[in-house]
Amino acid sequence: MKNVYGRSLAALCLLGLMVAVAAPAVAQMAENGKAPMYCYVGEWAIPRAQWADMEKANAADADVLQKALSGGSLVGYGSDDNLIHQADGPTHDSWWCATSMAGILGVLDTFYTNGSTASPVLASATKHWDNILVSRYYNWHAGTMKNGYTHGAVYKLKADAPEDALDTLAKTAIVPMMPG
Repeated sequence: MKNVYGRSLAALCLLGLMVAVAAPAVAQMAENGKAPMYCYVGEWAIPRAQWADMEKANAADADVLQKALSGGSLVGYGSDDNLIHQADGPTHDSWWCATSMAGILGVLDTFYTNGSTASPVLASATKHWDNILVSRYYNWHAGTMKNGYTHGAVYKLKADAPEDALDTLAKTAIVPMMPG
């Protein structure tokens, strides 16, 4: 019964999150013409001795991700090895993106249902982080990338920053770097 309660609580929290995100997302779509893109990113600190096992686990998860991509639930997915990492930071990540929160959470639920979230390699992680990100400025293209690089950045705005500071930062510093 405890598990059912936890899932119900998680569903209720998720519903609250979707309501909180919906209004700003609709307003943003009207401004730049693009619907928000949602991305789940799971990061793990995996001991070096298990890195090969992590690669195998990612390969096993690819079937679920490819099926969701082919079915239209996802617009992209991948996994990364963090080659330049700190001692207490993540060494690996897995991610997938969709144009709806339902697409993101449907895949996550599939992984919980099929048991891959309890794999021995993930259990060996010394730390773990989950993130759901929303992007309103993106330029993704269909295709496959191997041996590519992912860059992430975090910006903390001052408390007295103007209301449009995030949009201004995106339009002037990030969007110009996106390939056409």
